[in-house]
Amino acid sequence: MSFFSSRDAVTTHLCPHCGAALHIARTCHEVYMRCPDCGKRFPLSEYIERADEAMERFLESVYLDRI
Repeated sequence: MSFFSSRDAVTTHLCPHCGAALHIARTCHEVYMRCPDCGKRFPLSEYIERADEAMERFLESVYLDRI
């Protein structure tokens, strides 16, 4: 069993500031959207209702503590 999962994935959502493809990214404590071109970060909550396939696949491997 492997516990490795990606920390970043390209999505089909575009950055509202520069138009580049947004990435979904994670740290140990947070999942967020980020633009690799302009460096801006956006809360996942702004995109979760219209999650694309890349976001769905990425979130399947995110470990979370529900307690």
